[in-house]
Amino acid sequence: MTSAKTHQYPAVDVMKFICAFLVIVVHTYPFYEVWPDLGFVTSNILGRIVIPFFFISAGYFMQIGRCHKDENYFRSYIKRLIKLYLIWSVIYIPFGMHKLGSMMEISGALWLAALPIALFNIGTYFHLCYMSALIFAMVFCHLFLKKFSMKALLILGGVLFLFGLIETYHGLITNEILLQSVNTYFLLMFTTRNGLFFGVLFVALGMALADQNRVEAIRHPFAKAAAAFGLLVVEAFTVRHFHWALDYNMYLMTVPFTLYWFAGLLRTRLDWKLNFKALRESSTVIYFCHAMFLELGEILLGSLYLTNGAVRFCFVFPLTMIMTAIIRKWLPFLKSTDPYKSVRRMKAFFYDNFSLLYYNDTRTC
Repeated sequence: MTSAKTHQYPAVDVMKFICAFLVIVVHTYPFYEVWPDLGFVTSNILGRIVIPFFFISAGYFMQIGRCHKDENYFRSYIKRLIKLYLIWSVIYIPFGMHKLGSMMEISGALWLAALPIALFNIGTYFHLCYMSALIFAMVFCHLFLKKFSMKALLILGGVLFLFGLIETYHGLITNEILLQSVNTYFLLMFTTRNGLFFGVLFVALGMALADQNRVEAIRHPFAKAAAAFGLLVVEAFTVRHFHWALDYNMYLMTVPFTLYWFAGLLRTRLDWKLNFKALRESSTVIYFCHAMFLELGEILLGSLYLTNGAVRFCFVFPLTMIMTAIIRKWLPFLKSTDPYKSVRRMKAFFYDNFSLLYYNDTRTC
């Protein structure tokens, strides 16, 4: 096993925290009633770089760990992701049941059938689809690289991503047979924003950046990211203007933007007096727990909450931050010592499992 030196990536941690904030913006639409174009930019452009950024970051740090730790590292990494996903899935079962039950009549038997389907597809609540997609993409890339090259993985990921763009460019499909096939897919799978069509490419890009220190080979990453973002804005408004999209989950220009932006952040050193580890941990908790307040607001506030994005944001954001602070303060207590052996064991059990409520990327290089 190769010894590993710990590195800090403060700019990545700050960006993750910003991305967690953007997730709340995406799901509450706070600006749409006031200024629709601003709402579109924040929720359907800025907000759509969040998941690609999370994917590429996870791929990068996982590959760093694979290269510099023992051969069982990947297995432990995936086991941790799966436990994290399952814990949050259990937490969100009642919220998912309430959401689905408010939309359609479902019998008890169908609930039992729906649970395993949800776990393997979009999760027990809509935002958990990121975790199932990440786990799938990680395992897929890992197994693929056992047989084939990184170049082949990137090509395959690109082809899959291009197919996934049919969700954004659905309006361009004119062939009746193709259109029927695509619509059948969406009827069964709901979206192409999943591990196969969305996750594989970005995870592979992150892994490729980690190989042979390719980050340093990219010149002027922020300038290239700025150019790609400009083209992303043009792409998004063009898609909206012509009404091509079923949803605005995927854009072609998110690929170069995320790649160059992430590479630039990896090379950025910040001297700010901030607890970057706390930002990293908090971003994960914010992402996972904000959705419960989305559902709670709908139950408590009714039509006012449903029709006003600013009300949704003002309800969800502070409660999410309070919950994040509580979780981060509560977990260290479970790690503290206790004079009674049985209490120590119980606290250790809860700490080992519930520390997974937030997930830290590998920070070795």
